[in-house]
Amino acid sequence: MSTKLSIRVAGALLACFLFACSDNNNSNNGAVIEPAVPDVELADNVLVFTDQEIANFYLQEAIEAGEEDPAARLAGEIDGKPVTIVKLMGKTNHFGIDIKQSPPKYLDYHATVPETRVWIAEHPETRDLDLQTDETGWWTMYVVKDTGVDLEFSFIYEKIDWITTKTNINIINDEDNTDFAIQFIDPYFYQFGMLPLVEGMMRGNGYPNFFFQNAMVVTVGKSWGSMHDDRLPHGDPGATVSVKPVSDEFIGPIYFNKDVIPDLSQKDVSVDGGVVWLNMPVDTIYEATAHKVGVNYPTVRFNITAADVDYGVQLYIASPPDSLEGDNDSPPGEP
Repeated sequence: MSTKLSIRVAGALLACFLFACSDNNNSNNGAVIEPAVPDVELADNVLVFTDQEIANFYLQEAIEAGEEDPAARLAGEIDGKPVTIVKLMGKTNHFGIDIKQSPPKYLDYHATVPETRVWIAEHPETRDLDLQTDETGWWTMYVVKDTGVDLEFSFIYEKIDWITTKTNINIINDEDNTDFAIQFIDPYFYQFGMLPLVEGMMRGNGYPNFFFQNAMVVTVGKSWGSMHDDRLPHGDPGATVSVKPVSDEFIGPIYFNKDVIPDLSQKDVSVDGGVVWLNMPVDTIYEATAHKVGVNYPTVRFNITAADVDYGVQLYIASPPDSLEGDNDSPPGEP
């Protein structure tokens, strides 16, 4: 083959190659083909509350990176979308008095309740996830949410043979909240101690036909009051409380005395801090707050619904540090 012919053949082949490449680029409109995003299955405790389309891979990546640097979850943007992942954690405190002993003895303040189901009342589908406290009594959730949009969560705690308990409404913003707590009442103490005491007290004081239906409980406490703080007692003595809406259909407030017992003769908050209202009508959002000269208190809200009855909720409890902790920072037991 002559040199000229060889050059012509080579040129023709090169032209065909360039045309093929050009045609291929045109068919892709010049776009660069990105590698496929790995398919990742999120853990059950990763709860997605956003309509933003983000691959699970990027969510999981942010969660894992966030264990060392929370900014990976909390910077306000994930995969270019305005999404934040907040970490929530809480503890179930085994609360009450061991009345099997003689004399009765308060349960260990640090005792917890493992294997307790925790779910979100505003999102009942979360009950089916069967998220539970671990062997230490703690639970963890990761909430995928739209940045700047607050969510409202009331946690429900349930365990076989225990008293199903619902918290007040908690605001979930763009920051981690890792110190939730619930005073999860010992079932034996509740059934054979507290319940007979309350029903007997009410029947002997103007409510002869009283039968317990539910109770709404708050703690009026010091600024440092928390189920994660060993300083006791954490109540703010001398304060009083109020609730909205006002109604003749429920009973209360009834203040707990210093021995952590509801006491009709107690006229204001004791050093314990506990306050209870009884037999709250359903399908109402209640707002409770406290009052004391020179002290500012937050307001807690409870959403008491007919669905709660179906789920067996009997107790509504706002536990410290998410109850009525004011700005009084005086030491335990002092005004």
